[in-house]
Amino acid sequence: MPAYRLARDVIAKATGGHAGRGEKAVANYDEDALTMGVNASLECLDNYSRIQNLENDPLNISSLLFASSSSPYLEKQAAGVIADVLETDPSGLFTDIHASLRGGLDGIDIGMSLLADGTTAGHVLIVASDKRTGEPGSGEEQAFGDGAASLLLGKGEGLATVEASARLNANFPHFWRRENDSYVHSGDQRFVTNLGYLPLMSGAIDKLLKQTNLSAADISKLVAYAPNPGLLKQLSRKAGFNFETQIADTLFGSIGDTGAPQVFISLANALSKAKAGDNLIIAGYGDGAEAILLKVSARIDQVEKCRSVGAFCARKRMLDSYVKYLNFRNIVGESSYDAFSSLALLWRENRQNMRLYGVKCQHCNTIHFPQRRVCHACGTKDRMDPIKLSRRGTIYTYTNDYLYLNPDPPGSLAAVDLEGGGRFFGQVTDADPKDIKIGQEVELSFRKLHDGQDIPNYFWKAVVPVGR
Repeated sequence: MPAYRLARDVIAKATGGHAGRGEKAVANYDEDALTMGVNASLECLDNYSRIQNLENDPLNISSLLFASSSSPYLEKQAAGVIADVLETDPSGLFTDIHASLRGGLDGIDIGMSLLADGTTAGHVLIVASDKRTGEPGSGEEQAFGDGAASLLLGKGEGLATVEASARLNANFPHFWRRENDSYVHSGDQRFVTNLGYLPLMSGAIDKLLKQTNLSAADISKLVAYAPNPGLLKQLSRKAGFNFETQIADTLFGSIGDTGAPQVFISLANALSKAKAGDNLIIAGYGDGAEAILLKVSARIDQVEKCRSVGAFCARKRMLDSYVKYLNFRNIVGESSYDAFSSLALLWRENRQNMRLYGVKCQHCNTIHFPQRRVCHACGTKDRMDPIKLSRRGTIYTYTNDYLYLNPDPPGSLAAVDLEGGGRFFGQVTDADPKDIKIGQEVELSFRKLHDGQDIPNYFWKAVVPVGR
C-alpha cells in the first residue's frame, strides 16, 4: 500500500462538510493501479520464497489475472505489463478483469477452474489493485483509499484451501464510472444499502453456508468487502455474525475503501492471526456478490515469515496539504513534465528497464547498469553477459534537487550499491529527504516516471523497505 496518508479532517477543512474518522492511503504522484499491482506481486512472490525457504524463486506462473476498476489502460492489458516485469512464461494466460470491485474473487473462480481442468500447469497469480478517485468534496473522496494485493493459487499445500463458492449476480447500480467520467458515481445511500449491498451480500453468504452445511457459528472470520464500517456492521447482523469477534477488519480507518483489493488486504491481515482448521469466508461485492469458503491449513505458522499488513500500515507519511493531494491526482497543477518517449527505444530497452537486467563483463566480472558495450573497469568491448539485478541495496551517495519539476519536492536522487553487485542510479521516493542517509538500506519499487508519446513510462525508484 502507498506510504502517504491523508486525514479525512484535512479533506473536510478544505471542502467543507463533515469529517469522517481516520485517514486514507494515497498513491504518490508516481504510483497508479499498475505500479501498485507490480509491487504487490513482487511482495507475494517474495513471501512465497520466504515460506518455501528458497534463495532463487523458480516459481512457474502459468496464468496472471489483473483485477482493477481503475487501470491506467482502457485498451492494453495491464496484466501483460505485470507478467513482463515478473518474467513469466509468455505462453501463459494473462488477462485483465475490468469494471468490477469483486474482480479479485472472480479471478479466484477462474484460477481454480484453470487448475482443476489442467489448463494451467503452474501457479495462478491474481492481482487486485485500485486507485479510484471520488469527486472533490464528496463522501467517496473521503472514503476511497489506494492499494493493491496479490494472491497465489496452486495445487500444492498452501496457507489455506478453497473449499466452495457461491454467487448472486445482479445488474445493480451501486458504484459506476462511464468512459469519459473523471470520478466514480454512487447511488442514493438508503437505496443501495437496502436493495443492493445487504440483500446481495447476505444472500451470497447464506447460499454458501447452506451449500456447505455450515452455520455462521462455524466461521472464524468473515472477510467481507464494505464501502464503510457502518454497512459492515449491518451486514454482520443480517447474516448472523458477531461483529466484535467474527468480522475481519477492512482497515477503513487507516487506509480507506481500496475497492477491488480490499478483500485480499483484509484476508492477508486475517491470515496473519488465523489458526489451522479455521473456516474463513471471503465475500466480494459489485453487480452482485460472491462468497468463497477457505479452510486454513497446518502451514499457517509459516505466515510469520512474511511481511505483515500491519508493517505496511505502520510505514506512512502524512499529507498535510489537500492541494498536494489534488496535485498527485492530476486534478490541479502538473505532476510531471511532458517528456518525449521513443516507442522503439522503450521496446529495445524493455529487458533493462522493466525486468531490471544489467550486463556483466566476461573479462573482469564488473556489473554495469544501464547496459553498455564497453566495460568501464577493464575496457573490454562487446563481451558482456546479461545478469538479473537484485532489488535491494544500500545508498552510496545522494543529492536533493529543488529545480526539477516535482509535485513532491525536492526530488531525491541516489546511487545505490545493489546486493550481488551493480550500481543503480535513480530517484528516491516516499521518503523525507532529511531521513535519507549514506549506507541506508533501500529496495527498488516499480514506479511511473512520466507520460511520453501518450503512453506511461515505467521504471524503478528506491524506497525505504517495510519492516516485518
